[in-house]
Amino acid sequence: MALLKRITRHLKMMARSYSHRTQQTPPFLVIFINSICNLTCEHCFYWKNLNQRNDLSVKEFEKLSLELGHFEHLNLSGGEPFIHKQFAEIVQFFITNNGVKEVYVPTNAYFPERTETQLRQILSTNSPEQLSLFVCEISLDGTEDFHNEFRGNPKSFEKAMETYDMLARLQKEDPRLQIHCISTATDANMKEIWALTEYLYERCPAMEHHNLAIIRGDRKNPSLQGPSLTQYEDLFQHIAKVWKPREEQRYGSIVEPMLQWGKLKVIEENKQSIKCTAGNMTGVVYANGDVSLCEIHSPVGNLRDQSFFEIWDSAKANKLRKEIKAKECHCTTEVFLWPSIVYQPLELIRAFFGIRKKWKKQ
Repeated sequence: MALLKRITRHLKMMARSYSHRTQQTPPFLVIFINSICNLTCEHCFYWKNLNQRNDLSVKEFEKLSLELGHFEHLNLSGGEPFIHKQFAEIVQFFITNNGVKEVYVPTNAYFPERTETQLRQILSTNSPEQLSLFVCEISLDGTEDFHNEFRGNPKSFEKAMETYDMLARLQKEDPRLQIHCISTATDANMKEIWALTEYLYERCPAMEHHNLAIIRGDRKNPSLQGPSLTQYEDLFQHIAKVWKPREEQRYGSIVEPMLQWGKLKVIEENKQSIKCTAGNMTGVVYANGDVSLCEIHSPVGNLRDQSFFEIWDSAKANKLRKEIKAKECHCTTEVFLWPSIVYQPLELIRAFFGIRKKWKKQ
């Protein structure tokens, strides 16, 4: 029965991927819950918008939730999301009003007590039928000394490990909580991530996955560049080898090599190699109420001026959809690549055979 439900859901999502329909909420929504952050990360692409005083209020988040329809996947970003004192209350809006069942939160993991308080409230309030998965993605850039300097705080790595230990204890009480790590690859930290992944595998037995991303956007330190493709590919293969024993039971491990193949393909060809579904399968709401089809394009409206669907179905949004469909842009942003590969049959087949050809000897 569970397998049949998964297949049925997958087919419905595939049908959704073909075209945009009015008044239809994207199934993958990225919401910046705040702009407030306590760190000064060198690679941050959102740094110009941090620590503003115009973030959406709790009431405005509730209004947004009531405007939206059903969607299952909520990606909460910031700022540092767990700084928000009403984090749990805002998440609950989307679970109750929109049927959200999976929540992903990237976090610098600096606040173990605040994080525990918010997570306990969410997990205790919702049954497994209401909320099936909550993933905390701890963001780490390298081993302790490098990470602390890169983040501009001498305690950031230590605090992240404290938060991991808290999450590991909480996971024993509620297995819906999963713990991942995400590292952003640059030309400055390839060796650091190589050592970090080995450290985390031994130090953090409750951590299930180490994700590797590529630096993007208008980073705070403009001298930082992306790694060479060879370096990135070697590092991904190293991480895959280290974490293989834990990845075998994880559903996402099937797609992970395809996702990495897709990112490498985009960089190699310097174009939209995977047909992008942004503006259809995915959307973004920023902390100040700006709405965009994805994170690399400018907003198409603001929730303080118009309702979500007045913005989402507008002529301006549709014009941008046509540009994306015409492959006038490209990026390696995972939250947009993932549904573009998984829910488009031709792209899924291309990615499947792409990884077999590229890494068949490994």
